[in-house]
Amino acid sequence: MPKINRNDPCPCGSGKKYKNCCMRSDRFRTSRELSLGGNQAYLLNQLYTYGQSSRFSGDLTEAFGLYWSGRYDLGGVTELGRDDMRRMFEWFLYDYRTSSDGHRVIDLFIEAQGDSLPPEGREILAAWSESSLGLWRVMDMVDDRLGLLDVLRGDRHEVQNAVLARNAEPGDLLVGRLYELDGALYLSHMTMMLPEEYEEDLVAYVTNAYTLYKETHYQAGWDEFLREYGYIFNAYLLSSKAEALRSLIGPGTRYHDPAIARDKLRVFTNRQMAERQREARQREERRLSQHRTDSGIVLPGALPEESEPSDQDEEVPSRSTILIPGRDF
Repeated sequence: MPKINRNDPCPCGSGKKYKNCCMRSDRFRTSRELSLGGNQAYLLNQLYTYGQSSRFSGDLTEAFGLYWSGRYDLGGVTELGRDDMRRMFEWFLYDYRTSSDGHRVIDLFIEAQGDSLPPEGREILAAWSESSLGLWRVMDMVDDRLGLLDVLRGDRHEVQNAVLARNAEPGDLLVGRLYELDGALYLSHMTMMLPEEYEEDLVAYVTNAYTLYKETHYQAGWDEFLREYGYIFNAYLLSSKAEALRSLIGPGTRYHDPAIARDKLRVFTNRQMAERQREARQREERRLSQHRTDSGIVLPGALPEESEPSDQDEEVPSRSTILIPGRDF
């Protein structure tokens, strides 16, 4: 891929210069990829491959609709960016329970391939499997560490993440999974940043859903709720409640806007539906253009076939030879 200069038009098509549009988010993405250790990168690739096997095709289709809050043509995945797909897939692998046995994909992967991995690989997978999704407010940064407040649970944590420490600012919100490895706390690879202006409405949205959940799950805590409804953060960002804040995220900012992907899915799906309707009309027009059906009944609007001349006089039929549905001559 050719190098994009700072003053070049942004390849996203916004019409802005690259430095004023997607440059910061691209650099953040590159830093995040480079920050993955060799073992974690290998395990993620293995896990992604396993989750895309035919065994989970039905579950992945259902999860796609849940995460993007609608029924979209799956061909639209080609319209999505890498971050959008990876973020959805992280939730699918770690939280979604399969329809066949109610197990999570990551647990099935550990059961199937864990014994073939070295001890450090099994430790990483165990940490990912036990991780908890949450909403975190950045309180401070010191070197490669972030001081975080768990906005939903009220706990304070110190997290190791050099990339986020260089790109986040105090007050920023982080939506991600917290896990412990070798005595240190980390955030999952596809953690999302949001501006502090989102906190009040987002917390109210998620807390309201949690309160309703508790009415039928009396003993459940935040971990149980977010394991079952981890897509709720994305649901908020795609809802009308977040529409007024969309100008704060997306191209030109440090924050990703998932609604851009949703909009692309809508356009693709509508285009596919229109194409299918056009093809259906063409098939119907071809059918109606035929003079007769296989049974010999002439269709409405069709001309009767010319009959061969006969040497004998024939009795004029008492009924019309053209039958029109719903009408009797």
